[in-house]
Amino acid sequence: MASNGLRTQYPYAGDALSPRPLYDFPSPTSNYPSGIGAASPSFFPMAYQISPRFGASAFIPPPDVFADGRRDTVRENGGYTPQTQEFRKRSSEALNTDPVAMHLLVETAIGDSQYFDILTVEEVDALKQEQKTLDARLGTVRRKLESETKIRDATRSLSRLATKKENGHKRGLSSKGSNPIQEYDAKSQEGLDASNKKVEELIRDLLEIESRMRMIDMQLLMHTAAVLQLTHKGPKGRAENQGLSEDVPRRPDSPASLNVYEVGRGNGTQGDADFDERSFYRSPENLDGLMNVLQNGTHNHSQGTERQEQALSSTARRLEEMNEKLRALIVQVNPEQEREYALPPLALEGTPDATTVDRQLDFLDQGLRSISAEHANMHRKSRHPSSEVEGRLEGINNQLYAVLSRTNTEGADEVLPPPPITGDGSTEQLNYMEDSFYNLEQIQYSLNNQIDDLRSKALNQDSEQAEKYETTLLGLWQIILAGEEEARERKRERRRLLAEDPDADEQLSPDEDYNANEAFSLPAFSAKVQWLFGRATSLKDKQSVLMRQIKQQRELNSKSDAQKEAEFERLNEQVLSARSEKMSMEEELERAMGQLSQFDEQKTQAETQALRETQERNAGLEAQLVNVQERVVAYENQLKDVQEQAVAFQNQLREVEQQNTAYEKELRDHQERSTAFSVQSREVEERNAAYEAQVRDAQERAITLENKLREAQDDARVEAVAIQAELSDSAERINQATTALKTVTAEKEAAEARSLDATNALNAKEEEFRELEGEIVRLTTELTFAKAELDGAYGTRAQRAADSAANPAIKRELDELSERNQALQDELEALRKVQDAASQSEAEARNSERNLKAELSGMAAEYEALTRDAIQNEKDRDVLEGQIDKLRDDKEALERELSDEKVKWLGVRSPGPGMPNGAAAAGQLDLGATSIRMLREDFRKMMRDRTAEGLKALRAEQEERRKLEAVVRQLRKDAMPQRSNLSKSTLAAQQ
Repeated sequence: MASNGLRTQYPYAGDALSPRPLYDFPSPTSNYPSGIGAASPSFFPMAYQISPRFGASAFIPPPDVFADGRRDTVRENGGYTPQTQEFRKRSSEALNTDPVAMHLLVETAIGDSQYFDILTVEEVDALKQEQKTLDARLGTVRRKLESETKIRDATRSLSRLATKKENGHKRGLSSKGSNPIQEYDAKSQEGLDASNKKVEELIRDLLEIESRMRMIDMQLLMHTAAVLQLTHKGPKGRAENQGLSEDVPRRPDSPASLNVYEVGRGNGTQGDADFDERSFYRSPENLDGLMNVLQNGTHNHSQGTERQEQALSSTARRLEEMNEKLRALIVQVNPEQEREYALPPLALEGTPDATTVDRQLDFLDQGLRSISAEHANMHRKSRHPSSEVEGRLEGINNQLYAVLSRTNTEGADEVLPPPPITGDGSTEQLNYMEDSFYNLEQIQYSLNNQIDDLRSKALNQDSEQAEKYETTLLGLWQIILAGEEEARERKRERRRLLAEDPDADEQLSPDEDYNANEAFSLPAFSAKVQWLFGRATSLKDKQSVLMRQIKQQRELNSKSDAQKEAEFERLNEQVLSARSEKMSMEEELERAMGQLSQFDEQKTQAETQALRETQERNAGLEAQLVNVQERVVAYENQLKDVQEQAVAFQNQLREVEQQNTAYEKELRDHQERSTAFSVQSREVEERNAAYEAQVRDAQERAITLENKLREAQDDARVEAVAIQAELSDSAERINQATTALKTVTAEKEAAEARSLDATNALNAKEEEFRELEGEIVRLTTELTFAKAELDGAYGTRAQRAADSAANPAIKRELDELSERNQALQDELEALRKVQDAASQSEAEARNSERNLKAELSGMAAEYEALTRDAIQNEKDRDVLEGQIDKLRDDKEALERELSDEKVKWLGVRSPGPGMPNGAAAAGQLDLGATSIRMLREDFRKMMRDRTAEGLKALRAEQEERRKLEAVVRQLRKDAMPQRSNLSKSTLAAQQ
């Protein structure tokens, strides 16, 4: 602190010029020496190092000392509790009756506190605010420490229970002779270590907070003692209060304050106005002269008056300084009041009076009120963010309460709802949030334990189930191998029995590849099951075929020879009719192929000619479109020039209007001051004349621009008519090309219909031929069965030869049958030749059909290209029409702007011979605008009609294209080659 001119804060620094200290002798009641060079233990700098925040801690023991013994220590001595505002009443009677004891206590207190620091108001407020914050943190840390201690104890108990429950060791599941392992030991030890670590951290935080709070209390107490030591005045006020009642025992004064009584008695008054307060801050040497004067009685009234005036002037100066500091503080807090807040009243030169002090006191009172108002305003402003934070914390706590309520299990403690909003701070909400997070951690810990238990149970169940499945599959594998071995043994036994018959080789199936020593595995088992399933399916199919053959054989055996002969005759007739129909179909096919080739040649020539004409027309249309685009570009350039001229004209008109408004304003001012500024009015008239001349020039330029615009409109109208004529010619040419395409498409559809009919007829004949082939195969099969029956009924071939040699009738019958069989074989050979010829003709027909399809696809591609060109032409025409419409709209907008400008300038033009011309021009402009509007409406209507017609034609073309694509797809589908079973059936009949 800076010196105030009366007494320094540290007056005894060992300097030779410093006054002698008041208390430089040791006190009888003090335990340590007073005076210079000896500081009290409470002021020792080591006291500031009891917290890690201020330096290395020399007093904090390791946490394990407090981990178990802190609870008993706190229970016996009690933890740190902050100071409260309730002070107990002094009940010692010795302080009121023993003057020597009181004197010694005062001496000791003043001597001990003479080196203490006096803090500023801001430092005291900061320490008190930090004390409140640390108090709140202390309660939170204590609650956390209690909960973590409970968790640590519970974890320790659970680990003990798990150890007792196991009571030894378990063996691993992988091997029966594995070493013993301790289950749950590592996990419980990790949890216990984590709990101990949290408890140690919380103990350290608690010790730091308590140490810091003790430090703050010590600093505040030292500050209070220093202030009291510096401002100690003795028992004056107390003597006045005690003088009112004589019954109460008085407490004697200390020797250090006896001069106060002498001063009071010497002056003969008890009021504060006759006492100089600065005497408390003076050294004893400065007071010796004053004491001599008072004791000798040399003090007169003039000296008392002069002293009062000096005290009044010093008070006024101090009040002025305080008011200036107070105003600076208020302006610093609220800069907006710098202009509104008045300056403090100044002390007058010379002798101050009481009114100056009153005004300064009033200003001081007003400043204190302003500070209190600003403090209340700041407190009110700061209350809103704290209330918002508290509201948000309450919402978060409600969500946590909902989560905890949903996750609350049976047997657990009931979850308490969050505390309501009180407006006193967010401490309760933060505490509830911490408790909720702690509960969530407990729930998570229990859920993790349950999940681990379920996983271990599931693994045990899965391993048991897998062992059962493996045992079952291994048994099935052994059964399958045993069955295969039995089947192979039966086959070997049958082969030994049939080894003597050389014709019985075909009755045995070939041996399959197998591995007798194949090991069991899941892929091998799966492959074996699949092979068995396929083998069973094929055997079922063969069984059904054999059953059907046996049934047919029985039916054939039941028929008589007459029925067989009749059936044979019927088959011969069918073969002959099939031959004749086949010959007629071949002739019809040759005729259809000839017609189709002629039609293809004609159609190709017509399409080539139409395509050439269409290309020539498209080239002409493209050239016309290029010319139209060039004309449109030229017209756009002209229109841009006209627009630029119109913009320049508008700028000139705008400048003229601005000048006109400025001149009119000046004219009004000059007219109001016409009496004093007549010369200036003449100049204004001359300027108006020049302005009228400029207006006339602008009007003439506008008329010239109108004429140019009218000429441009006429040229644009002529160009538009020419473009419309060219567009109509192009549309007619496109319509002609579309008509030609439609004609070609119709012819193509007719040819495709004829080709489709021929293909259908050919397919029908092929189907009949396949039926005949099936019938021949069936007859061949019956013949084979008949041979087998003959062999079974009449013996082998050698036996029949012997019988026929013995019986001539049977021999003749066999000869006839052999001749008939030879005839049938000749017919079959002829049928095969006919079939080969038919297949060759069919292949040729397919090749021709493939060529036709290729030509049709080419024609379709050309048609699509023509259609795309037509669509592109339509799009280009639409774009050109849009550009023309845009240019016309721009031109009409310019015309409307020009007409508006003309209307604006109708009243400005001077009356004269130019007036009729202007009216005539306006009338012509209106007629021109009306005609242009009508032309525009007609053109838009015509374009809408043309667009609708074009869309209709485009839709029709798209429908035609879809139909053609459908026909082509159908032709491709019909032209797919189909497999014939004639060769396979013929080979089967030969065997």
